[in-house]
Amino acid sequence: MEHYSAPDVAAWKEAGLDYYVKNQVAYLVLNRPHIKNAVTHPLRNAILKALDEVNINADIRAAVIHGADGAFCSGADLSEADHIEIPVEHRRGFQQHIAREDGLLHGWYRVIEKMWHNLKPIVAAVDGAAYGFGANFALAADYIVAGETARFCEVFVQRGLPLEASAAYILSRSVSPVRAKEIALFGDPLPAPKALEWGLVNVVVPPAEVLAKATEVAERLANGPTIMIGQIKAQLNDALDQNMRQSWKDEVTYLGIGPGLDGQEAMLAFKEKRAPKFTGR
Repeated sequence: MEHYSAPDVAAWKEAGLDYYVKNQVAYLVLNRPHIKNAVTHPLRNAILKALDEVNINADIRAAVIHGADGAFCSGADLSEADHIEIPVEHRRGFQQHIAREDGLLHGWYRVIEKMWHNLKPIVAAVDGAAYGFGANFALAADYIVAGETARFCEVFVQRGLPLEASAAYILSRSVSPVRAKEIALFGDPLPAPKALEWGLVNVVVPPAEVLAKATEVAERLANGPTIMIGQIKAQLNDALDQNMRQSWKDEVTYLGIGPGLDGQEAMLAFKEKRAPKFTGR
């Protein structure tokens, strides 16, 4: 990661990302409602930088991602004239090779990776359409609040594309293999109630209550022992690719690293029979 620099919130806003912090919770708001918050390359880059800010700023202890005006995210903005970020003078080979090379360097998976490995818990507030990249942007969160009219769609097959934005990785770890294939092979929208039934989201609420519920969850997480929450998140995510022995090794490694000041406060509060007061340190 590059050396820390203050976030350029104005530039992010110009790209379509509203960003603000309240009660130690960062809010990342996709704000291109005229096309249901479809993501351009500049907006994708702004999201990446905002996720870095969430990760490294100790005063931020949780984050909420959501979309403006009744839609979460309809996916990549396919109206962009050129989908390749590699400068023309640096492109090599045929278009197919360029697309693969560009995807490895600049692909959508980077957003999912930064969410998956972020030290802070991320809550998705999903209202309306969450299609393609938008579906996986939501499903990569640590807690997902969906509105009753929300729809999740791995639309790639309908566009003649392979699964993108880490969809195969996320789906295969979130639902059974047959459900993952049903979602991916047909590319049909999955309504929020069914997503809840299949275990893809945590809670379904009326559309008007989505952001309030996500804020409630995020603020509860932000008031917890931030370092330990990050470690537990990492343990659970890493365990999906580990055997039991490696998972045990992670346990003792984190015990050896120590819980920080919040861990000391937790034990002291337990002994004094009072509620702990965590500071995120």
